[in-house]
Amino acid sequence: MHSQPDHHQPEPRESDLELRPIVKYIAIGLGVATLLGVEYATYHFGVERGYAEGVASGEVMKSVNDRAVENLRHFMQTGSADDAVLVQTAQNYKQALAWIKDDIVRQEATWTLAQALITRGLPQEADAMLRELLAQQKSASSLWVRRALVAARAYAADKHYAESAYYYDYADAYHKSTGDTTQRLNLLNERLSLLQVAVTDSDLLQKELSRYAKLAAELGEKGHELVAGILVTKGRLYREQGTAVAMEKANRCFEKALEQVNLEQQPELASAAVCVGSLLLEKGDKERATAMLRDGLRRLGDSPSGAPYMLLALRDLARIEQENGNTDTALALLYRAEGVAMTHEPEASPFWNCLYDQRGWLNLQKENFGSAQQDFENALARTGDNTALRAQPLEGVAQCCLAHGVNDKAAQYLTECLQIRQAHFPADLAGQARVQLTLARIHDMNGSVQAAADAYGEAARLYEEAGDIQNPALIDALFARAYALTQLKQWTAAAIVWDSLKKRLPDDHERVEEIDVQLRSCTAKGAVLPSQVEHGEEADDEP
Repeated sequence: MHSQPDHHQPEPRESDLELRPIVKYIAIGLGVATLLGVEYATYHFGVERGYAEGVASGEVMKSVNDRAVENLRHFMQTGSADDAVLVQTAQNYKQALAWIKDDIVRQEATWTLAQALITRGLPQEADAMLRELLAQQKSASSLWVRRALVAARAYAADKHYAESAYYYDYADAYHKSTGDTTQRLNLLNERLSLLQVAVTDSDLLQKELSRYAKLAAELGEKGHELVAGILVTKGRLYREQGTAVAMEKANRCFEKALEQVNLEQQPELASAAVCVGSLLLEKGDKERATAMLRDGLRRLGDSPSGAPYMLLALRDLARIEQENGNTDTALALLYRAEGVAMTHEPEASPFWNCLYDQRGWLNLQKENFGSAQQDFENALARTGDNTALRAQPLEGVAQCCLAHGVNDKAAQYLTECLQIRQAHFPADLAGQARVQLTLARIHDMNGSVQAAADAYGEAARLYEEAGDIQNPALIDALFARAYALTQLKQWTAAAIVWDSLKKRLPDDHERVEEIDVQLRSCTAKGAVLPSQVEHGEEADDEP
């Protein structure tokens, strides 16, 4: 029997399902081609054509421009914002300007922001930006030097000396590299004016003057006169200290200054004649100083560049005329100096304080009390932050108040004057003594006898400590103290002062006779001198 064939086939094995290699590769190729085709179609129709159509229609450029304009508008509006917003923007200026990708454009935008702050009188808030901007410059350029000077002068106007010096140094380094000695000389003169207005610390002032003298020396012949002027200023500062060591330093400064100018080799330099004349006056040679100053003043003419030397000559000649007793001539010279300064000296210059103070004392000497008081008040109004400059005009305006009988106001001025002298001129004991003596007289006139006696005693002590024992004011202070103590019935204290006066005036018979009368009166009231105490006698009061 034949069996029936089995139509049920076995299930295919996994290996039997694999495509042949050629079929598999063709399938992969078709897949890649399809993907590329889709991407191309997407780019061509969705991006390339879409972008082209957007550009052609202006939509893309409009979007870009709108964004740029919005950023620019926002930045420009910052410049007109209130101070708080401007300062806040400056504090975060890197983030605020991060949208600007070009370095040069970003630097210009940063400078615009800094300039807005400077214009608002906020240079301190711009300092970090400005310093970073200068550091970013691979080499200094005239553009950035001009911008540095904008910052320097803004700081100078606010009397921020250290910050101003930083930017001036930047400009000086550039002009030094280009060999422009004229610009360096002009900037040094600017800096010296700022230094005298903004710096009150005497040690820093001397240090900076020495630094500027070195910078001026680098300028060769052009810097000789400036070096001489700087050395004169240093010498005057030393002289104001009043000590023997300081006076020696002052003399050395004057000698070095004289070496900087030679009129025989440079007869055309009228300003040199003025410098030499001023130095000779400092050294006490008034006759030669007068000749030099007059010669320099004559040759300066009306040259604007010679104005500083003209003013120096006029003030020094006025000082000489005053010392010679020619008060009217001295006043005329100072009024002429005021006229010259009106068009050449800035309002913040220390010249004005010195001029008005000097003229005030001359007017006071002439008993032109109204004019004197106006001069002193003008001097006080121009002291700025330099408290030391207030001392002399305060003393002068106090004298004017006394002349008008306004004693209380005079006492207020003198008290402030004394405090300034003690703080800024501790070595000038004779100056302190003079103020104390005037205060004592005011107390005396006001009937404050005890206060007067104490002030007279302090004035006498200061005169003696200063070694000014021949000063008639010392004798006046002792006489006034003795009378005040007698009026207070402090017999022993009064007797001690009377006794000391008798020893000081052995040859002044008229005064000695008065002293003896007072001594007998004190003794009759129970006063006992120290010499008597040593022999066992007791005093009725303490000195």
